[in-house]
Amino acid sequence: MKRLIRKVLREQSDAVDVPADSVWKGGVKTIRPIPSKTIFFKLVKQTALTNPGGVLDSPDHDLGDRSWEMDSVLKLFGVDSSYLTLTNKIFWAAYDNLSGLEDGSINSFDELKLRPLSKWAVEVEESWSEHVHYYWSPVVEAYGEDDAANIVQMDEDGFYQYWEWESEPGFRKEYGDTDSDGKEIMNVKPESFIKESRMLKENESPDENELVDGLRNILNKQKESHSEDSWYNDITKLLKRLNIPLKG
Repeated sequence: MKRLIRKVLREQSDAVDVPADSVWKGGVKTIRPIPSKTIFFKLVKQTALTNPGGVLDSPDHDLGDRSWEMDSVLKLFGVDSSYLTLTNKIFWAAYDNLSGLEDGSINSFDELKLRPLSKWAVEVEESWSEHVHYYWSPVVEAYGEDDAANIVQMDEDGFYQYWEWESEPGFRKEYGDTDSDGKEIMNVKPESFIKESRMLKENESPDENELVDGLRNILNKQKESHSEDSWYNDITKLLKRLNIPLKG
């Protein structure tokens, strides 16, 4: 039991700070594994030394292209390239620490300079053309069919425009196709930094969150009382409340 507790807490503290991500497999939503700091450093170093597809030559790659180029390195360590938050963190760590990784002056995770995850306000503009069809039936005074049509067509005073007849019988409005010129990024400015320690607090496994919190509380209580005898009962109650079996 003690080994299990230490293992859970050790794995949590050793995991890289990166927002958790989930994926559907076989109709079940599961949390993607987050690499340890040791594995993360190896990923960063391998990316820096091999520069797959020239991805480190410029930071302006499309994110999809970036992850595709890095896939040859990521799959060596069992990382899914579609986990973009992690992929991007690896890229920027390799990019920002490139010289130190190449000359060997950076040899561990703790020596890396890591960018903070931030919020950015992206100003976007997009123009749409909307096709609208109006139907209306103005009543005119004329001596013949052609004269009536000509009066409405000429409409020198704008009396027969559709908006003048919206409240009259026979008026209707239909929407057709829409066309867009595509969105354009006008400006990007920083909003705030994000604390990345969300592996357990913001994932889709509340039982796991509660388990870790509960274990912490028990450990704190044990530390204060200097007694290990109360561990088993407290942990047993916690696991029972979370419907977690004692035997795996």
